[in-house]
Amino acid sequence: KPIIEIKNLAAGYDGRTVLHDVNLNVYERDFLGIIGPNGGGKTTLIKCILGLLKPTAGEINFHAPTEDPPTLNFQFFTFLGYLPQYSTIDRKFPISVEEVILSGLSIQKSLTSRFTPEQREKGKHIIARMGLEGLEHR
Repeated sequence: KPIIEIKNLAAGYDGRTVLHDVNLNVYERDFLGIIGPNGGGKTTLIKCILGLLKPTAGEINFHAPTEDPPTLNFQFFTFLGYLPQYSTIDRKFPISVEEVILSGLSIQKSLTSRFTPEQREKGKHIIARMGLEGLEHR
């Protein structure tokens, strides 16, 4: 059984259909590349999968992985993410190199808790491994 199942999906913006009749199954251990021309609906599809855009038709179903023992659990769906493409960078964005590195560990803590000394130490090792010493606070 697929972990993501898309049936007859349609979506668009401002009354303009961008996607129509999209059918897709994604199975455990699949790697998916979505390619196409600008305006072809790639970002629209991802936004629908992530729940950032409501489809105008069709359905998207998520199923827990079935492998026994499971290599992933239902928390798998919290690992999906979306990084939009921008042509400009806000250089005033208030986040340091260290915070970007530590953000990779944020799945291991609640939103309101601080990073533990062990997590900060792990972040230091990652910074050293990447050759970023001295740039932590930039």
